[in-house]
Amino acid sequence: MLAEKKSFMREPAVTIILDMVDKVHINVLLTGILEAPLLKDWLQKVPESGNPDALLLALKLHDKLPLEMRNLCKMLSHACNPSDLFTPEHMLLLVPALKETSFCHPRVHSVWQVLVDILFADLAVVNEDATSSHSSKKTKKSKKRNSPEKNLARRLSSFWEVVVEGSLLSSSHDRKHLAIDIFLMLLQRIPASCVQIVVSYKFVHCLLDILSAKDSHLYKSAQHCLQETVNWCENDDERRAAVVIALQQSSNGKFDNISRTRTIRKLVSKFVTKAGCLLFGQKLTGLFLEGTPTQLNESSLDKSLTEEEVEMLSVGVTSVGEDIENLSEEAKDSDDVLRSWIVDSLYNLSKNTALDPAAKFPLQKEILKFLTVQGLFTASLGIEVTSFELLEKLKWPKKPASARVRRLCIEHMQHLLVDAQNFMISHKHTELNESMQHEVSPLESNDLGAYMMCFLGTLQNIPSVFLFWPLSKDDEDTFNKLHSAEAQLFRAACKGESNLSKVQAMRFLLIQLLLEIPLRPGEICETAAELLICCNKAFGNVIELVESSDDENETPALIDVLVDALLSLLPHSPAPVRAAVEQVFKCFCDSITESGLMNMLRIVKKDLKPARHKPAVVEDSDEEDPIDIEESGSDDEVEESENDENTDDILEQDSKAKTSLTVDKKIRKETGDSGGAEDSESDFDDDAMFRMDAHLVQMLKEKKNAGGSDTAQTQLKNFKLRVLSLLEWYLQRNSSKPLVLTVYSYLLQAFVNSSSIEGNEQFADRLGVIIQRKICKAKEYPKGPEVDLSLLQDLFEKVLKLASRSKAKKVQSLSQICAFWLLKVIHGNSNETELKKVSEVFLKSLEDFFVNKKCRLKGGFLKEVFRRHPWFSIKGRCS
Repeated sequence: MLAEKKSFMREPAVTIILDMVDKVHINVLLTGILEAPLLKDWLQKVPESGNPDALLLALKLHDKLPLEMRNLCKMLSHACNPSDLFTPEHMLLLVPALKETSFCHPRVHSVWQVLVDILFADLAVVNEDATSSHSSKKTKKSKKRNSPEKNLARRLSSFWEVVVEGSLLSSSHDRKHLAIDIFLMLLQRIPASCVQIVVSYKFVHCLLDILSAKDSHLYKSAQHCLQETVNWCENDDERRAAVVIALQQSSNGKFDNISRTRTIRKLVSKFVTKAGCLLFGQKLTGLFLEGTPTQLNESSLDKSLTEEEVEMLSVGVTSVGEDIENLSEEAKDSDDVLRSWIVDSLYNLSKNTALDPAAKFPLQKEILKFLTVQGLFTASLGIEVTSFELLEKLKWPKKPASARVRRLCIEHMQHLLVDAQNFMISHKHTELNESMQHEVSPLESNDLGAYMMCFLGTLQNIPSVFLFWPLSKDDEDTFNKLHSAEAQLFRAACKGESNLSKVQAMRFLLIQLLLEIPLRPGEICETAAELLICCNKAFGNVIELVESSDDENETPALIDVLVDALLSLLPHSPAPVRAAVEQVFKCFCDSITESGLMNMLRIVKKDLKPARHKPAVVEDSDEEDPIDIEESGSDDEVEESENDENTDDILEQDSKAKTSLTVDKKIRKETGDSGGAEDSESDFDDDAMFRMDAHLVQMLKEKKNAGGSDTAQTQLKNFKLRVLSLLEWYLQRNSSKPLVLTVYSYLLQAFVNSSSIEGNEQFADRLGVIIQRKICKAKEYPKGPEVDLSLLQDLFEKVLKLASRSKAKKVQSLSQICAFWLLKVIHGNSNETELKKVSEVFLKSLEDFFVNKKCRLKGGFLKEVFRRHPWFSIKGRCS
């Protein structure tokens, strides 16, 4: 009677009845309670009535009802056991009753807990048996345990798809809130293998719709759901991997971006053990091969049009064909986003600093194999190939990866090899040093580069596997030569070559170039050929190559060819290639010649814009004047010069560098600047130098077409910064060589020039730091009989003039620092006569300080000079 009067009293009434049923004798139950007329009416209600309390009563009393009453119970007429209860057909019958439970909001109706208990009944029994069974029966129990989990997955999938996704998520806010509550109920009891069922596409998108807007009605509920999910899986690798995969698969790899949270990033960072990282890596590769659930199938694309769409078509407002094409493109882009996230995650997993080297190396090998297979190769027969040499199966996704994803795989391979090379250089790679004592197979060594190259060669030998990237004949020939050369260098390293560091650096550069060939077809062949020749000359007969029979007298020095090849790789190559270039340069820079150094310095000094000041007369000279300060006719003219540029007097006089003049003419032609009518007839004896300068012209052409001359200037500045990094390493290793004076003079000129040009602050600051730290503050300085004392005197005179005339504070400050350094070099290399000449130069500047009011030398600077070098005062009095 109580339940008939008020609907909200039905559930308490049912609860009272169920409590009575548990306490009374069976005879009382059959003759008293079950004979009540209203109880029979409830049990006989049809499913369409939408009575969740009648369903609760039927579920709890079903096993205790007589056979005739069970047959009359229409809600459970076809459900004799849990398997029948959770069939899709029966779940559809119960949907009306279950939807009505939302009236209890924010409380969850008791019928849900009963359904969940029935759902997990078999699994709970198996878990109890497993914990109480003897250890000798573990194998048998594990086989039995597989069947209940499969049955649970089938029942759970039916329940979730029909009830939660089919009725609750597509309905009101209260029912969406109910769906979130049911998810949390299930989450505490499901095994990790069933996570993907409940963390489904529709449920994740419901969460994302809520989390993407903070003013959403269910925002706090979604936040709580997400936090509980994180707490549930935070300390379990298997759960965590399952949750991350399910969330990213359902959101096409954009869960954090859309939800505006750091959930995925936080969960991924928790993989800190070897087992956890390997498990997550396997899940990621499986997701890459499996892909996302297809949301745009043919049935959804070919659905019938509504009347409104037909009307719009009749007036030409929209085109369904175009819409379908757009949807297909969106699906491809989404798939690329997910696969790109997988590739990024695998690479980040390989960089996990929490893993010790012994645990990280097997993980890196697996990741490198995956990237090699997916980035470089494809199969002609199906999506699975068995390699009998590797004793494993190679798999590709059913939907082939796009060229963009494959390119990303190759790029991460390059970065992974850079990390491996840096690890080898860091003196922590003791196992590698032990392996170098005897010849080992690349597959068995701890050298990641050798392992990758051997794995790549094995794949090339499989008939049904071939390179995805089409290569020209030259590229293919270069690819094979680089592969062969690396293998021979690895064998030489294993035999204990004396120059092991050079061999290793060159090996990794060859590997990087090999991986660049598919990404930059036709651009690597020439540089690779030069490097292979350098390897042949540097390491004897290590590499077997057929060289052209040129006249040996005209062959340039090995180091000059090598420097030219390295410089040609800097403008357009990605960071991993530039890192390999830097390592090779570090190993060979001690033997660099003046010619090679001058090639680098000309690049640093080069500028696409013409000089602002031209000297009145340019004297013909065989020597370049690295610092040439233009003096004005009078002090008044100096004072009246605009924008503090009266002493941006540092001009370029490349009278010796014919190649640089030619580049200037080509650049003027590209930019439309009509320069002077200079004769362009120049005879280039050094083809390598010509090609290096041609890179500057090529950069200008490409960037002018892309975004104008400003972009070309930026490209050139980046090129110069990369060359500066090489020069910095040279200065660090060779600060006592006389060539440092040449480097100093060019860098100082480039510093003054860039300080006067707007937008070059970064480049000027970089130059200033190198001049100060690597030259002026170095522990050693140029000394010995090869030091040109007249050059020193000339540099000192010019730097004093620069300090006394420049209005730029940075230039003035650096000039004074350079003056102190030059005095130290002069004092360490000069005799009495030379010191007297230098003293005369300084005294002229001192006189200018007292006589000329336009002089910008500071009294503190002069005092410091006398304090550090008291011999100035003695020489001055003697003169």
